[in-house]
Amino acid sequence: MKTICFCGSFKFFKEMENDAALLRKKGFTVIVPTPSHIRHGHKPEELKKGKYDLVTLTKWEGEGAYQHLENIRKSDAVYIFNKGSYLGPAVTVEIGFALALRKPIFARSRVKDITVTNFITKVVSLKNLPELLK
Repeated sequence: MKTICFCGSFKFFKEMENDAALLRKKGFTVIVPTPSHIRHGHKPEELKKGKYDLVTLTKWEGEGAYQHLENIRKSDAVYIFNKGSYLGPAVTVEIGFALALRKPIFARSRVKDITVTNFITKVVSLKNLPELLK
């Protein structure tokens, strides 16, 4: 079965995990980016209290970003989890990376940017995605 890498804002993390679980039940390997506070075993409230300095947080975010680029490299396809057509700057970088690797890039919603929309293989619902990955 194929491996698909989800890319999306961490504000959609729980939704990405829920959707990934549905694809996993169908036999796909799904990689979802992991927020730094989860990777490092901390609660978001601790981050908001200013417990960690900017240097540490920047290091953690950089590590996660590079790790996720490697996840894209290992995948057969990328699924942009752009709920409400939202694309943050990190996801835009991930689209460029996937494009350079010639990975098919699917999106959950229409991409508003007229340049980036050219890089999307197809806008497809999660329900119809497995059919395109066969």
